[in-house]
Amino acid sequence: MNNDKKVKRPKSSGHRMSRRGFLAGSGATLVGGAAIFSCTGLFAADSKAAQKIGEESNKTLLRMARDVFPHDDLEDKYYQQVMAPLAKRAETDPKLMELLTVGVEALNQESRARYGTAYLRVETEEERVVVLKAIESSAFFQRIKGDLMMGIYNNPEIWAKFGYGGSSWEHGGYINRGYDEIDWI
Repeated sequence: MNNDKKVKRPKSSGHRMSRRGFLAGSGATLVGGAAIFSCTGLFAADSKAAQKIGEESNKTLLRMARDVFPHDDLEDKYYQQVMAPLAKRAETDPKLMELLTVGVEALNQESRARYGTAYLRVETEEERVVVLKAIESSAFFQRIKGDLMMGIYNNPEIWAKFGYGGSSWEHGGYINRGYDEIDWI
């Protein structure tokens, strides 16, 4: 059967994706998407600390961490990496676990007193900062802030995101390395 009608096909860009390339790309997207949905708290969801403190408190801690050091371009994974040692210690240290549990309760209590809702549900960052300032002298706040500060700013993996080139003392100081490029301050 000879049909003289020509089928009009869209012009190709010259690059054809192979089945293998498609599967690899979609697999990476699936894994990345699963990571986004499984990382919903400050502590790894399968950690004993996350199970002890509860899902809601774990999410509250992540929100708090992001509000204390608000770097919008940093993924949650960096905050989680920083707090992983704290979560590990909390699994075996009842006093630390109590500090975290009671601290989240105090955070929520302050939030409810001011805005009528738990900290996690306060919509604006400005309102959450008001709550944080109210508890900033507490041991709980100071512990989270201290661990985050040291963990985030001492992490070479994210220095480039801040425009920081790293330590220079081993190169003779900034006079010999980057003195004219010191735009990260």
